[in-house]
Amino acid sequence: MKLLFTSVLCLWSTLAMSEGSAANSGDEPVKTRAEVVEVIDEEEFPDTVRQLPKLVEKIQVERAAADNPYLLLPHRPNYVMPFTYQTRPNEREVERLLNRAGGGESTLQQEGYDHVEAVFQLSIKYLLAENLLGRLSTIEVGYTNRSFWQAYNSDISKPFRETNHEPELMFSWQLQDHWLEHVGISLNHQSNGQTSSLSRSWNRVIFEAASIAGKNIWYGRAWWRVPEERDGEPFDPSDNDNPDIDDYLGHGELYLLHPLKDHTFTMMVRNNFNWSENRGAVEINYSFPLTNRLKGFVQYFNGYGESLIDYNVYQERIGFGIKLSDWI
Repeated sequence: MKLLFTSVLCLWSTLAMSEGSAANSGDEPVKTRAEVVEVIDEEEFPDTVRQLPKLVEKIQVERAAADNPYLLLPHRPNYVMPFTYQTRPNEREVERLLNRAGGGESTLQQEGYDHVEAVFQLSIKYLLAENLLGRLSTIEVGYTNRSFWQAYNSDISKPFRETNHEPELMFSWQLQDHWLEHVGISLNHQSNGQTSSLSRSWNRVIFEAASIAGKNIWYGRAWWRVPEERDGEPFDPSDNDNPDIDDYLGHGELYLLHPLKDHTFTMMVRNNFNWSENRGAVEINYSFPLTNRLKGFVQYFNGYGESLIDYNVYQERIGFGIKLSDWI
């Protein structure tokens, strides 16, 4: 099957081809041309996937665009939430580090973090190879950055309270005639890029699978944490920063994606399944169209592990913003 894309000619090429463009640049439209590229035929997808046209289109366009070396593809949702409200700003670790350093009370210790902050996520991936590990298989690298910014806290110079970096190498397969439509495995590193007692990081092998039931997409991830040594010294950079993170984030999470025409409802749940000291989290997103390319959305989070620095701190947050790209 072939799909038509419209590509805009490069600016320098347009200038070279147009005489007197400087004088007429505002009078004529930008020149374009149609190009034909090949995409995966709909018949290659199982019936369960074909009943979600936007998912089919997403996979088709991603595979076609992957041949363009100038493009990076969206991985997880990309969004900006300019206003969020959190119930428990976490200052514990920063105060711990400042107390160890000495030198009197800092501005942060005097003023503290605001409950209101901005949150944004940038998530991209790049296709390294396809069909190398079997039919409809892919090998990709991805990177996700999620930042928590005290954008309105002038008293402490509007710092980035926390930034999480998550590079990963991903192997995935599209399945046919199975009750699972997608399976994958990834090598994942997550870190907040901090030092001393503020440092948080872990390495995981993540197994994932997706299944479609009606209009619902169920997407699960289960992980095994790569063991690290623990010496018990929080200010030692070679030490295990968060040895008990599994007690709070557990060993996996489950997503439900429910498209409603141009609207999308998404829910994530996870739990440590320790009934004596039970901990978990739930995140709910509702997105709706603003323009042809942008979506508005509302997000609610309740539980542990919203960020690495807060992995063992109970947090509740609600916010709203704009999505540049969604799951589908």
